[in-house]
This record gives sequence, C-alpha cells and structure tokens, in this order.
Amino acid sequence: MSKIMTDVDGNKDKSLNHDQFTVKTLYMRGIPKWEFERYLTHKAKTIDGNSYAGSDWQVSLSEERQESIGACSLVAVDVTLKVRNDQFDDFLLTFRKNFLRGGG
Repeated sequence: MSKIMTDVDGNKDKSLNHDQFTVKTLYMRGIPKWEFERYLTHKAKTIDGNSYAGSDWQVSLSEERQESIGACSLVAVDVTLKVRNDQFDDFLLTFRKNFLRGGG
C-alpha cells in the first residue's frame, strides 16, 4: 500500500526564533511510527519521548492513528520538523527520500 504525504505549515512553537528556523508539519500516511523512530534514533543526538533532536534540527512525532480513505484504512503519523532555515531544504529532501515507497 502506498503512502500519502501532505505538507501543512503549523504547530509553530513560540520557543523557537522563527527568523532562524522553519517549522513544517507533514501528515504522513501509510508509514508506521516505528519506522520514523528507527530512522530518527540513528540521526538524533538527544531523544525526549516523541521528540528527536540533532544539530540545528528537531523532529516531533504524534501518536499513531488509523485513518480511513474510502474502503482503505491507513496508519497515520504527524511529523513536525523544526530545522534551521539554511538547512531546511536539504533536511526535508533527505527525510523524504528515506520514506519513499513504490506502489503498484
């Protein structure tokens, strides 16, 4: 089953200086939370619950839930990225490549 990914700006954390960071929430469907956790655990310098942080970035994961699209039911996880502006595009590209799926 393929995944559906939607970008939505939001969940802006007031503790970040928005002049230096980009905040984006990705609504990811079709990928279980444990796959994000496995990827982020290897990249992160610190882990605090559902929040993973490295040098100049932080990723927060929502709880996993089931969403119905027609007759199909997909697992869904919201992934909030907070990344330094000058690194955001590269970070997002690498992140998305790690979760590409082929469908048929």
